[in-house]
Amino acid sequence: MSKIEGFSAAPGVLVAMPGLEDPHFHRSVVLMIEHDDEGALGLVINHVIEHDCADVAATFGLPWPADPADRLLRGGPVEPPSLWILHADRWQFDETNPVAPGVAVSRSREALTRLCEGGEAQIRLVVGYAGWGPGQLEEEVVSGSWIVAPVDARLVFEGPSEGVWARALASLGINPLHLVEIAPAVQ
Repeated sequence: MSKIEGFSAAPGVLVAMPGLEDPHFHRSVVLMIEHDDEGALGLVINHVIEHDCADVAATFGLPWPADPADRLLRGGPVEPPSLWILHADRWQFDETNPVAPGVAVSRSREALTRLCEGGEAQIRLVVGYAGWGPGQLEEEVVSGSWIVAPVDARLVFEGPSEGVWARALASLGINPLHLVEIAPAVQ
């Protein structure tokens, strides 16, 4: 197992390289929530699924405070029914985890209720999450599957989710058109 001394991808985002072919992570951007010796947890913030956030809010009897066209995001393959709420960090609830300046994550019905009723426009709903065991993410970074970038709240909350991958690369000065997909090594 590769160990990168003192390395933590959280806070940060993982930007998938073109050669990462896993369908759960192909051209994904993962907002890292936690990363320590016990493993890592993050939320894919650019894989949209065909369910409206407004419909989810309505099932709780709540108005959707943001764009009515907002769709749920598929945060990863682990626990697909779990609901995560990304929101501006000015909102704090008992279980809120501050992720980075301008970004926090909560998971309670109280949080969803207060955010929706409070008219919070900086909100994203995510189902499922991405998880890595001890040392697994480090191995993937060393192998070139991911680039680690700083978190920018605008990446999370502004613009269409489908453009996040290209915007994340551009924030690092990388033109996505210049990246080459590398085939796996032949053994």
